[in-house]
Amino acid sequence: MIMHQPTNSQGNYNYNAFVYTDTFYEPHFHANYELIYVFKGKMQLIINGLSQELCSGEIYLIAPYTVHSFLIDKKTTAWVGLFSDDFVASFSAKNRFFAYEKFRCEKTVEDFLIMHLFYQGTPDRYMLKACLYMVCNECVNNAEKTQRNQDPDFTQKVIRHISEHLGEDLSVQQLAQELNYEYHYFSALFQKCFSINFKTFVNMLRFEQACKLLSDHSRKITQICTECGFGSLRNFNRVFKGLSGVTPSEYRKSI
Repeated sequence: MIMHQPTNSQGNYNYNAFVYTDTFYEPHFHANYELIYVFKGKMQLIINGLSQELCSGEIYLIAPYTVHSFLIDKKTTAWVGLFSDDFVASFSAKNRFFAYEKFRCEKTVEDFLIMHLFYQGTPDRYMLKACLYMVCNECVNNAEKTQRNQDPDFTQKVIRHISEHLGEDLSVQQLAQELNYEYHYFSALFQKCFSINFKTFVNMLRFEQACKLLSDHSRKITQICTECGFGSLRNFNRVFKGLSGVTPSEYRKSI
């Protein structure tokens, strides 16, 4: 199952940073850039289904809406930072349709980034922007560049439209028409960008919205079922349990 992370897809100047060890993240995507730096050891990174190894001192800049997952073992420590593209607007405007391979910085640059960026916390805003542009510059100068197999404008439009119409009946044909795409071209592009069938993808976004609404105990579960477009309580329970392992009511009790 490929998951969308809405918390890393919303807001201007959105930034989070974490230091991980002994961690596994399932395949997911979001609107933010994701930057990975390995302090020590080796980690496995899977980008669009292709696995590669990141070693100590190596950096990887993951473009928005790229499906990825990673595995960090107990002997490895890695820093992961997520930031919206407005931090590096000039870089993003020129490079949004490209993907970059792993790379290394010059030693003086690496030492500077370790001191001012690669830690679990938030630097001063101007220092943060300076460091992120510094990383992007190193990426452009040192990483191999390839054409992306995803159109970030397309993925953004699809997610926004579905999210705004979750309570309605949704189909590939209807969405293609709404977004002014020829049906067969839209269907092929959707599969290429998301690597998941349309029905599963819509249910995934409905599930995420339902999780948010279930935290509001004033809302009835039947109301949430309707608002999120599940159609029936039976279908709501089936989809929700399939994605979370528990029913909506069990999930609400656990919050």
